[in-house]
Amino acid sequence: MNAWLPLVPPLLVALGILAILGLPAALALRLRGFAIAIVAIPAGFAVLALAPFIAGIARIRWSIIPAFALAALLALVLLALRKWLGAPRREHGSRTARPHRLWVPVGAAAIGGAAIATTLVLSLKSADAISQTYDAIFHLNAVRLILDTGNASPLAMDLSSPGHPAFYPTLWHGYVALIAQLSGASIPLATNAALFTVCAVVWPIGAVALGRAVAGPNVRTTVVSGIVAAAFPSFPLSLAGFGVLYPNLLSTALLPFVLVAALQLMDLGPARRADPLAPGTRWLLLLGALGAATLAHPNAIHVLLLWLAAPSIAAAIRAIRGGRIAASSGLLLEPKIGRGARTVLAVAGLALFAAAVGGAWYVGRTSDHPWGGSHETPFDAVLDAVGSTPRLEGHNWPVTVLVLLGALLIAARRGRRWLLGVSFVLISFYVIADGFPPADWRTFFLSPWYNDPWRLAALVPLGAIPLAVAGASTAAAIAGTAFRRVARTFGGSRVALHRTLWALFGAAFLLAATQGAGAFAGVNYVSSKYEFDSASRLLTPDERALLERLPEHVPGDAVIADNPWNGGALAYALADRRVLVPHTGGSYDPRITELTESLDRGSVEACRAANDLRVEFVLDFGREYVFPGTKRALPYLGISGVERSDVLTEVDRQGEAVLYKITGCTI
Repeated sequence: MNAWLPLVPPLLVALGILAILGLPAALALRLRGFAIAIVAIPAGFAVLALAPFIAGIARIRWSIIPAFALAALLALVLLALRKWLGAPRREHGSRTARPHRLWVPVGAAAIGGAAIATTLVLSLKSADAISQTYDAIFHLNAVRLILDTGNASPLAMDLSSPGHPAFYPTLWHGYVALIAQLSGASIPLATNAALFTVCAVVWPIGAVALGRAVAGPNVRTTVVSGIVAAAFPSFPLSLAGFGVLYPNLLSTALLPFVLVAALQLMDLGPARRADPLAPGTRWLLLLGALGAATLAHPNAIHVLLLWLAAPSIAAAIRAIRGGRIAASSGLLLEPKIGRGARTVLAVAGLALFAAAVGGAWYVGRTSDHPWGGSHETPFDAVLDAVGSTPRLEGHNWPVTVLVLLGALLIAARRGRRWLLGVSFVLISFYVIADGFPPADWRTFFLSPWYNDPWRLAALVPLGAIPLAVAGASTAAAIAGTAFRRVARTFGGSRVALHRTLWALFGAAFLLAATQGAGAFAGVNYVSSKYEFDSASRLLTPDERALLERLPEHVPGDAVIADNPWNGGALAYALADRRVLVPHTGGSYDPRITELTESLDRGSVEACRAANDLRVEFVLDFGREYVFPGTKRALPYLGISGVERSDVLTEVDRQGEAVLYKITGCTI
């Protein structure tokens, strides 16, 4: 475990950043209990999303100072408006003290978080592990760019098009940059600190909040929600490996907070009495959490629309039928608005929702990727989704049993059948992604996700968690009745025996939910993306060792010619040395291709380009690429595997990884 000690300081900093940026808003709203966490976490990320815009416009370097200044200003504004946005009034007969308790839901989230953290430790193997994936190049180098330029604004990201910035969501990268600044950690360490925070803290707290919102705030439901948060390896574990999709991971982890606010606003399920918020606070949570999730990754809007389709229809039908709504006390009350007005508002609301869906799918179209499904038939994809492990090997049948039990229970209760619709919609989109080959009709539905089955697989748990919580809570209630009878039968210390039985049940449930074949497959999958040996696709131990020595040989203002496909681009993130091509894809100076195609031969064009671009060094990591055999690496053959070149002089070597200096150009 000593190998993981370096992660502790940046991890504490990562948590501290969220606390100092999010708590002021929650405290200004006079929130109590678990509502503090439900509001503080998305508030912290909302500040991290907005502060870079303001700092960029004001030309203030990105640091904790502009972020904290915005958090303080936000708290002052909320304090001034607390008469309208503060804690909800206790209604007659309300017993809101127990739902407001903090330690039970936080403890429940900690159980799930500990399980997720354990799987990450087993998967990453070291505190500063680097994902051996295509997208890791961009995400690590984007953090370095923010640290170098002091600008974390989404409008300033020009890593893939130097001098021509285009909008790119940088919430993740700005967060990691702050962690690195404040802790002094390397970029890989800071990245993994953010990864652990999002997976093992943000996601479990959001999952517990969502579980309470759909199944009630009692202790039993709260605890099982925490365990269920770690029961689906498709999220967050799979996205910690695939891609690696850090922004998408953060965006999805923030969505439960948006859903809690939406359910309270629509008054569906026990959301309002689980963790009551004033109407104004509900809107603030909805807009703040959605804004943060969207600025982490715009795909959040599409996911939210899919999730809310069924509950929106349910709320509209209730309004048209003149159904009563629940107060924060749980009592059903007649609405203040008449049935006719409610009908008009319901129809208008559905029309606006449909327009939002159409607009989101039109604006959110991406380039068409021909990624097809991995299954021969749609039925195989359905089986994987029902087996709680979409896109992964094996199935997590204990969790599936709970999901199916929850589905049966919810089907029998008319007021919550919309939860079945939520799960059906998300599973359907996954089946389209993973059960069918590329086609125009498939692209019509899946374009916002690049037609990518992995991204859709990660959404299945968002629909399954409410069902699993309902099933697990019922199973726990049945077990509790049995435990009480056993305790009475054996006499003696009934309380001690009862608690012991509950502890054993909880441990068995946790093991069954998180240690099955599906969970094992999830760990194996992520582990395969972090393998660090001589066969690593992106960066081998020799290559990383050479990169970490670059400051000994390469001046701070020097430029290095690199092949991004073999990991050379990470010289920027790891050694803080400029490279010609910081990412595999982008719009770069055409002279770069002239250099990289024929520098080994000392062509006039290559030498002239090296002189114009002020390139003095070359990193040669051979011809093993992150995408094996990719033709997109052909323009870099003049600087890859060039040990026989007369133009280059070896400066440093680690195994097959070599740093050269350009010495044979006479121009």
